[in-house]
Amino acid sequence: MWKTALSGFLATSIFALGAAGFQSKKPTSQKLVVPFAGSYEEALTRAVDRNVPLLLFAFHVEPGETHEDVDAYRKEIFARPDMAALASQLVLAVGATGVHESTALDVEVDGAKTKLSVCSQYRSETCLQHQKLFDSIYKEHNVEGELKSPATILIGPDRKVVQTWLTGSAASWDDVLTAVKQAQAKAGEGLTDVQLTEVRALLARAAGELDKGAYGAAWSSYSRVLGITTKTTYAQRAREGEARARESIEEARKSARATFAEGKHVDAYRALDELRAALVGTPLEKELLRELAAMEKDKAAKDAIAAWKRSQEAEKLWNEALELDAREPKKAEAKLRTLLRKFADTPAGQRAAVRYPELAADEARKKQDAGGG
Repeated sequence: MWKTALSGFLATSIFALGAAGFQSKKPTSQKLVVPFAGSYEEALTRAVDRNVPLLLFAFHVEPGETHEDVDAYRKEIFARPDMAALASQLVLAVGATGVHESTALDVEVDGAKTKLSVCSQYRSETCLQHQKLFDSIYKEHNVEGELKSPATILIGPDRKVVQTWLTGSAASWDDVLTAVKQAQAKAGEGLTDVQLTEVRALLARAAGELDKGAYGAAWSSYSRVLGITTKTTYAQRAREGEARARESIEEARKSARATFAEGKHVDAYRALDELRAALVGTPLEKELLRELAAMEKDKAAKDAIAAWKRSQEAEKLWNEALELDAREPKKAEAKLRTLLRKFADTPAGQRAAVRYPELAADEARKKQDAGGG
């Protein structure tokens, strides 16, 4: 084989197993491997954030030289099914010297197919990107000023080098992939790129909900994070946030109970029902449903609560009818007739009668004909 000692090319860019299609741990077909686009430091940070290993490749071929074993090794990065199957379990970055022709690559992002123009050799957006990355890999991993090519370097999510293959020969794929799996097993639970994006969005949303006092919604958002990850730093943040939200929810429940005890039954019921609506599908919803049911059975409160619930049902019909009025008038009319027939005495029913007098008169006639007075 051959070796090369190079100082700097430029600096910035890495390419990881990206796009939505790379997230399945049990792919039914081979996934397209596209390296991460970003700098060396960004790739390290992404691996840390996802708690997965970073696998680096570096290639240098002198102009005019051909090395069949190196070329085969490069091609296998993008062609091996077992490499594609590990897409969700690592960050992949490829640095290389040289300038190459572009090619069109068919990819699928968020379910939509599109074509990308990429380097025909390394699948980076431009050759400048893989050149910059090569420079960064050389700077960080040369041995006494020398970097034998092809170089393969595995770094753990703790930013420490796990293993290197710097002999100047193509590494054994069995050795590389086994080392990746062992590094991930040691690191523990990792996140895919899609999961990382979702978890970050949920945590940001939950924090905003807490700030606004929407404690039920915040608790639900934090719970969704824990449905995705239970052992990463994001899971710890979610547990801490969930605890704060739960504490605020308990305070809101105590306040509602005190309001109920003061005789403000509907106010208390409404407050708990709004809290319940933000917790649909969670264990807390069941607790609140039991508490609401107890309020509904209270002798002093049941009539007022029943009237309020009836009014809310009428409001729902009214709002649904208004939304349908322009698009689907027949469906809107059906809802309005139900509103006028069953809830004519409610504020929503009275609004409907004023706005749609012909429908109101027709329903009144029907009721009279049926012996309803």
